[in-house]
Amino acid sequence: MLYCMKSKDRRNRGSKVLREKKIKKLIVFGLIAVAAIGIGLAVASSKLLAGSNASAQTIDGIQCNAVEQLVFHNHAHLDIFIDGQPYTVPSQVGIVPGRCIYWLHTHDDSGIIHIESPVTRNFTLGQFFDIWKKQFSNVQIFDKTANATNVMAVYVNGNKINGEANYRNINIQEHDQIAIVFGRPPSKIPSTYEFPKGL
Repeated sequence: MLYCMKSKDRRNRGSKVLREKKIKKLIVFGLIAVAAIGIGLAVASSKLLAGSNASAQTIDGIQCNAVEQLVFHNHAHLDIFIDGQPYTVPSQVGIVPGRCIYWLHTHDDSGIIHIESPVTRNFTLGQFFDIWKKQFSNVQIFDKTANATNVMAVYVNGNKINGEANYRNINIQEHDQIAIVFGRPPSKIPSTYEFPKGL
């Protein structure tokens, strides 16, 4: 009888040790699985982010970054007139929602161009139109082509730019008031713009 009890105790202890080993193995495997899932999610999200940035390619040397860059921070105002009528420069030009923001962009439809760059350099009207994905040259704006009756002109701070100059190469300077006129001009060419305080 005593032998039977000792044998039963040994079996209970042996099965208890086996259970504890199985539980420890399950815990280790569970931790490994959680770590693998975490690593997999991190890799997948980094690939997703990298893929979204890749789809917003660099345009004319201007990058699209996840946050605004403020080393070089200027603002200018752009008016466009088509046959005497104002054309609205839309909000969010150069902003890829949820992904990135180009160094040249707009936040609203006021016509204010924001230059927010990690480097101090010149930015041009042509670069802004390229980011906007709109046609612009000395003889074209959008789908409008200049001819003998519909001419194009550009004014900076009220001064008409010589038509021999390449309009695309006009530098956008701090607080410039730029007006692009196609066809019939407006009654008055704007020469200044009252920027909000802080801009």
